[in-house]
Amino acid sequence: MKSSLLSLLAVLCVTPVFGDDIGIKVRLGLEDKEASDWSGTVAVSPGKVTLIGGWRFVQDDKVDGTTGWSCRTRPSILQPQRRSNNPSKETNRPADAVTSLPLSDNGALISFTGVNEASRVTIKTPKGEFTLAFSDLPPGKVIPELGGAAEVERTAATQPFTNDAKTDDDYPSSAVAADGVVWAAWQSFTPGLDRSERSKAYDKEPTDLKFLSTAPGGDQLWLRPVTGEAVAVTPTGRDIYKSAVAIDGAGLVWVIWAENSGYKPFPDNPKANFDIFARSYDPKAKKLSEPVNLSESPENDVWPVAATDGDGHVWVAWQGAKDNVFRIFERHQTKDGWSKASQVSTQTRNCWAPSIASRKGKVAIAWDTYEKGDYDVWLREYSDGQAGEARPVANSADYEARPAMTYDKSGALWIAWEQSGPAWGKDFGALVKDKGIGLYRDRQIGLAVLKDGQWMQTAGSLEDVLPGSGGPRKRQQNMRVPAMEPGGESRKAGQEAEAGKNSPHNNLARIACDNAGRIWIFCRSRQNDFRTPLGSLWFDWACYTDGEHWTGPLFIPHSDNLMYNLPAVSPTGDGLTVMHSSDHRQDRHVGQGAGRPALFALGTNSDPYDNDLYLSHLGAVGPAQAAKLIPAKTQPDAHAAASPATVKERGDVSNVHAFRVDKEGKKLQIQRGEFHRHTEISGDGGNDGVLEDMWRYAIDVAGMDWLGCGDHDSGAGREYPWWLIQKTTDAFYLPGSFNALYTYERSVNYPEGHRNIIFTRRGIRTLPRLPLSARDNPQPAPDTVMLYKYLHLFDGICASHTSATSMGTDWRNNDPQVEPFVEIYQGCRQNYERPGAPRCPTQDDAIGGWEPLGFINLALKKGYRLSFESSSDHTSTHISYTLAYAENSSRDAIFKAMQARHVYASTANIVADFHCGSHMMGDEFSTDTAPKFKIHLEGTGPFAKVVFVKDDEEIFTTTPNQAKCDVEWTDPKPTAGQTSYYYVRGEQADGELVWASPMWIKFEPKK
Repeated sequence: MKSSLLSLLAVLCVTPVFGDDIGIKVRLGLEDKEASDWSGTVAVSPGKVTLIGGWRFVQDDKVDGTTGWSCRTRPSILQPQRRSNNPSKETNRPADAVTSLPLSDNGALISFTGVNEASRVTIKTPKGEFTLAFSDLPPGKVIPELGGAAEVERTAATQPFTNDAKTDDDYPSSAVAADGVVWAAWQSFTPGLDRSERSKAYDKEPTDLKFLSTAPGGDQLWLRPVTGEAVAVTPTGRDIYKSAVAIDGAGLVWVIWAENSGYKPFPDNPKANFDIFARSYDPKAKKLSEPVNLSESPENDVWPVAATDGDGHVWVAWQGAKDNVFRIFERHQTKDGWSKASQVSTQTRNCWAPSIASRKGKVAIAWDTYEKGDYDVWLREYSDGQAGEARPVANSADYEARPAMTYDKSGALWIAWEQSGPAWGKDFGALVKDKGIGLYRDRQIGLAVLKDGQWMQTAGSLEDVLPGSGGPRKRQQNMRVPAMEPGGESRKAGQEAEAGKNSPHNNLARIACDNAGRIWIFCRSRQNDFRTPLGSLWFDWACYTDGEHWTGPLFIPHSDNLMYNLPAVSPTGDGLTVMHSSDHRQDRHVGQGAGRPALFALGTNSDPYDNDLYLSHLGAVGPAQAAKLIPAKTQPDAHAAASPATVKERGDVSNVHAFRVDKEGKKLQIQRGEFHRHTEISGDGGNDGVLEDMWRYAIDVAGMDWLGCGDHDSGAGREYPWWLIQKTTDAFYLPGSFNALYTYERSVNYPEGHRNIIFTRRGIRTLPRLPLSARDNPQPAPDTVMLYKYLHLFDGICASHTSATSMGTDWRNNDPQVEPFVEIYQGCRQNYERPGAPRCPTQDDAIGGWEPLGFINLALKKGYRLSFESSSDHTSTHISYTLAYAENSSRDAIFKAMQARHVYASTANIVADFHCGSHMMGDEFSTDTAPKFKIHLEGTGPFAKVVFVKDDEEIFTTTPNQAKCDVEWTDPKPTAGQTSYYYVRGEQADGELVWASPMWIKFEPKK
């Protein structure tokens, strides 16, 4: 970074946001039985309109400056995608499984300036007009109009902050200077390929696919006072992950960020290492300092947060890896510069998501940890720079994570976090229930107050005013996202557990104290009464303390984005200034139209989506009243410890890690993982949770050694979500402990099949589609042939999944070099080994459709060389693993094991060692004697059956009734000159399964 960066200044126009700004949300057509015109105009007196945005705009809907809009109600834009060929299941689909109501309302988001509580707003539509004063519309209240056909509620007042369609502006942070100026930082990503050309479907195969590795433009970090000039803090082309802003006692504005400073685009990918950097800006001299590396660590450091103490010193905390464990560290300014880095957290296992708050004489740092086998919130306070003892804030058996903090005017420390139930991320899936919960079954905001050394809570209920508590809004419900197949929700054998349609989904708490002393809490809430081409909807909402109760919720317009999208909140004037990001998924609906969509993965003909930043003002009504506090009903447990189940599971995982096999003089170790997990980024990932939770689950909950993200085309073939997935794949790398591969799901329906794609190098984009081949044409599908060429070009491999469903294949294509294995079992669905095997589908019970030509035994009978792997897909957790016999824990070694077919599949932490002489599972060889096999199993419970399969026949079965067993079997009737395949299935008494992959053996007896 050079001083020449000072010349990189950009002036962006923005309307200042002041305390006399108010917003409203107007929803129209709530009683419509058929599509209707709800165009309208708006006027206010006194005051003026500054911004009109669409509520569910699509097709010809549009805004007319600041005077009105044209829009219609219409049938829901996106209906759940049907993939079932099982009519009996389709007819049983419950109403709860429908995402969108038959007819969608529409409306407008309107911001005003120069208004007061007496200002009157008039809305005119073809269905009638109405007038109301802001005093009629207190925060948190919904007013029906036009006989219930319309609803109006107060919102934040919002203005655009950035609007460059060529970039994605995201991850804002902010701080307030002594003069009241809000300083904001954000990172801006520039794609390497045109948005609408990037994933355009093909009519014919391109002559060269190398363009899919074109270098992206990368990130750039910016700093700006909200009404001034933007200063480039870094050059372009960087790899940045979150920032923080703080202002020291001398008035210098400090920007702190995490950056993978050694990043290079494909094909030169050095080992990733994110560090924490800090750089100050002098507003008077308009000069940037040289950057300082605060973390100086060979391991990854991410998630910086910052605050300024009462003496004007900036404190920085972050999540940093040390000895392959994420811990929380801090550094702070001293009279001589920066203190040495010190560890804040005290746990021996991973710690995440630091938060920081300060007041005169005090600095508090909070985090969450998986120390005892579930996420708990912890806190450490510093008094005049001296560290106090770390203490638990919330450490029940529930999921308690991602704290946020603020001090109030009395010095009490308020801590909020997000909360879910116990056994988060444990055994959960289509055929397993009541043992755990998925990563996003529900969410709620937890809250505690530390006042004078005692834990307190508010007298009023926070949950009662957060979204999802019920409320008066019509046609606005948090319905679950439907499974991609109807049968997944209609079968009784084990439904995917989020059956209720209105569970609260309030995430990512933010908390702030305004200048009047009110405490504000923000959350991101899922709203699934309609969906978009990008998937589910999440918005920011806010509420505040008001004496004995809470007031809210207040909607933040233009906060529609992925779930994991935190606003930056600063107290200003009589309220708060909030900076947030929108990808426009809520107001830029794009219909597919007739025929095959141009952008196949997105399902549309264009890509109008980009991330822009918005600035909102929030204000309360009436004088501030101190929150009434009462002793907390739930106190932290000073003696909380790991449960017996956690202790046992950790022992099982250690047993797998300790196991070794000899292969040609090399000791091979088992590396556990999977590459088919979805997140919020998938269009149908609204039940899957945030991208970061996927990494948490793998590293902590499942104790995996590696993982690959399986989001559809890395986010519908769009470059920005692909960049985020690739970035976090690097950011959560723990060398020697946890690695990750660059993966995605490429979804092509039957008869060609969905496949998961795997690379070891960063920077390879997803592959668009050729037209689907006909069912009755058994010739190799051109699209799959193109896929194989792509994998050969970029040194990748793939695996088909759910092969006997409408997502599967009839095995018309095969290339053993790039397709060495297959997903035999999926936690979200069933086992596709062979008809009649445990957990296999039948015609009457097929999750995802019934396509029996896709059973894996038919591929093996065709002579395909496929080893077995198991993965999760949507929602499922902790019941499907791919175990690779690798030379070490590196990404390349795991990939090499996959290529060699030295992998096996399991539903639990089971050791399987399947040998024939010096050969192991996955090998192909010849022998002149009858093949003699040995299977060694170490289970999590006794094995009720061990089954040997030869050439699609269960040829030998034994019943060991032991958790650790060795079974030997010699083929009594090998056929001379014939190559046969052999594999083993182990079945525990508790239903857990393991599949030791095939060996292919040609019997050539001596003559």
